[in-house]
This record gives sequence, C-alpha cells and structure tokens, in this order.
Amino acid sequence: MELVFPEEQAVQLLRAAEEQDVAAGGVFSAGPGGVQVWSEPWNGDGGTSGSSVQLGSVEWTANAPTRSYITIHRCRVTRAGQARGIEPADLLKRVLDLAGLPHAAARANLAAAEPS
Repeated sequence: MELVFPEEQAVQLLRAAEEQDVAAGGVFSAGPGGVQVWSEPWNGDGGTSGSSVQLGSVEWTANAPTRSYITIHRCRVTRAGQARGIEPADLLKRVLDLAGLPHAAARANLAAAEPS
C-alpha cells in the first residue's frame, strides 16, 4: 500500500492528530513517522497509558517520492486492534478522516497487502 500526499496535507494531518492527543483526552499519538491509534485516552499515573492499548498505526516516509510529499507505506493493526475487529482499512480511514484526506482508493490497495 502506498498513498502519497503533499506536505501541506501531512501537516494538516499531524496538527489534527495532535489536537486529539492521547495525553489530552484523545486517542491519537502523532510523530514524525506516523500516527498511533489507541483504545482510549491515557489514564495512567503520571500521564502513562494506563488501561489504554495501542490499536495500530499508520506510518509514512517524508520527502517521498520527492521533496515536500509524504508516502503512507504501512498501516499496522496490533493484536489488540484485531481482537476488536479492526482492519487496516478501518484504521487508515480513521486517521485520514482526522484531516479530511481522501481514502477511497485505500481499501483496494490494502486488499493486496500482506496482513500485519
């Protein structure tokens, strides 16, 4: 699976995920290489995950295929996510919906990908 987005959309996605960060009552944890999706906001002592479990992640590479673009290259669902019936396309849609990014072609691309 590969989905390519211009840098502006990547920034939009990161900002949206940061606004719904797990440490601030949301279920996303954004970083330079992607977004993790968690079951619930972190509720442990001292800002730790507590009873929240990671459901999966959407990972990308910056400056690919060229400068000022990102390429989403992996959507990984954890065992905890699989136990909840989450599929890679569901996780990807959830992350892309944060910034209103298109994902219509994602399911077809994911169908050919190897399971995580």
